[in-house]
Amino acid sequence: MNTILQQVQQHAASLPLALQAELLNYAIYLEQKARHIAPAATEEQRRKRFAEALEYAATLNPFGDIADPVAWQREQRQDRTLLGRDDAD
Repeated sequence: MNTILQQVQQHAASLPLALQAELLNYAIYLEQKARHIAPAATEEQRRKRFAEALEYAATLNPFGDIADPVAWQREQRQDRTLLGRDDAD
């Protein structure tokens, strides 16, 4: 019994060289595509991963060094010079 690989090899051998090259390119494309396909996660798995990510973010405490949140927010909202847009005319 022929395996799929053997069948592909037989068909490829019967093709002209230019089409063999095209078949090779397609095989490489499929190989790369297979690397990027992630298994589908269920809704429950996505929720669990999201909850874990939120818990991890909370442990990092990225804004822990901000003494006065209101002052920090005002400072962030101040207009700043934008390169290429606020140059002198």
